[in-house]
Amino acid sequence: MKYLSPEGHTIVGTCETILATAWISDIDPETGEPDYLGGTEIHWDTQETIQRDGQILFVCSEGNEWTFDQLKPSPDDQLEAEGPTI
Repeated sequence: MKYLSPEGHTIVGTCETILATAWISDIDPETGEPDYLGGTEIHWDTQETIQRDGQILFVCSEGNEWTFDQLKPSPDDQLEAEGPTI
């Protein structure tokens, strides 16, 4: 079944966290800021779905995060579930 955010935007995925290493060449001794080389290694085996209050966070097409209890069924899916009207 398809779902929409409370604002009516399509739910496109889940919110995830993942460890990544951004490669650096040096660290500025005065500011502590890194000098980035431009590459990042993604550690895919660390990927985890983020939850809020024990509920999975879903992401809408606008980039906002919602828990399942905040979502509403897509009207198109509701019509299909109810069947044709006569």
